[in-house]
Amino acid sequence: MKEDVMRPRYATEKDWPEVEALLRASSLCVDGVREQITQFIMARDNAGLLGCAGVERYGKTGLLRGLAVATRARSGGLGELLLSAIVADVRQQGVESIVLQTTTASRYFARLGFAQISYSDLPPAVLHSPELNRAHADVGTLMQIAL
Repeated sequence: MKEDVMRPRYATEKDWPEVEALLRASSLCVDGVREQITQFIMARDNAGLLGCAGVERYGKTGLLRGLAVATRARSGGLGELLLSAIVADVRQQGVESIVLQTTTASRYFARLGFAQISYSDLPPAVLHSPELNRAHADVGTLMQIAL
């Protein structure tokens, strides 16, 4: 990671275009993200957005959305930094576990302590998310971590 990276901060509505572009470039779902943009942590340098991650809150369960790192910033630990920052924050707000859905990064998340779960193991409240609705139920791997 470059030294001119700013500390992670929460996104604002004006950050939406850059966050959306990074999520789309990373082939991640953007459905419902704009409405949750202020729940996203992001990091940038002088050249632009380097990475982002968000957690939608559903009671004591969080749903990880949009953990994405720009190609130019990969392999430097930024994804783990963003995930650690957002986990620390939501833990303080009473979130006890985080679930996610991934099509390409199950080994990455397993290395970070997430365990594979089935659709029936999902807390019912998170099924309201556009990320986990029934149309997407058979896509990817579902994972969870207790905080």
